[in-house]
Amino acid sequence: MNNYARIPLRIAWYLWVTVKTLFLLYAVLFAIAGTAGLYLGYRYVTTPLRQVKYLCDHNPAATAYMTRYRATLPPGDTLVQIFVPFDSISVNLREAVIAAEDDGFYTHPGFDIEAMLSALEYNRAARGIKRGASTISQQLAKNLFLTNEKTFERKYKELGYTLLLEKYLGKKRILELYLNYAQWGKTLFGCEAASRRYFKKSCRNLSREEAARLAAVLSMPNRASPLNAGSAFIGQRIAVIANNLYLHRQIDDSGYTRLTGAPPPGKDSSAMEDSGPAGDQDSVP
Repeated sequence: MNNYARIPLRIAWYLWVTVKTLFLLYAVLFAIAGTAGLYLGYRYVTTPLRQVKYLCDHNPAATAYMTRYRATLPPGDTLVQIFVPFDSISVNLREAVIAAEDDGFYTHPGFDIEAMLSALEYNRAARGIKRGASTISQQLAKNLFLTNEKTFERKYKELGYTLLLEKYLGKKRILELYLNYAQWGKTLFGCEAASRRYFKKSCRNLSREEAARLAAVLSMPNRASPLNAGSAFIGQRIAVIANNLYLHRQIDDSGYTRLTGAPPPGKDSSAMEDSGPAGDQDSVP
């Protein structure tokens, strides 16, 4: 066979080698990409689990929200946060915060469908986002791990973290972390720092009224102060707290009146005068 006759064979051989090499290269790259994808997927799925399990026995130095918020403060402003264990937090404050922020805390699985539907209906009527329905567990998940982005991805992550918190931490630990890392003032985080700043005492010694005032500012910590006795906002929030405490029989008629200055729902002032002295007592652990 002369050289001219071998040219097509050589071309065919080179083409075959080229195609085979490309296929091998593709297979290697596909394997690497697949492995990397599986690893990243594994990390994406398991990182939240590891983060939540870590909280079973450890207290974070700061939440994701505190870290972002600290970066926005002017030079010289320092965040104050003091951690105290659950049993060192006044029962009055625990009950007031639940009444203010999440009345169904102990009965829902981390999110409150009824509250979400109610907020949706209210916002639709108001033609804007005027009311939220985040539970204490959801608020904690967002503050600990997430950003403030209003995206579906962030909401899905919030839901995932919330379910993990409920499963691995339980209600007592969730409430302990929430009370210790919630914002209570421009630079105040945690109930102990807030109690010392506003009432010059440890949070274990808060009275029912002091606890209600602290809980009232949680929805507006940068603008409201529990010491502002004339604030209409504080008055409205305390009314909500008192109503929920009264419904759950955590305060009696006189306790309701001490918080709000008004008789309980369905009762007039003359009935209150006839009922005699108060029976509700502040409970301090």
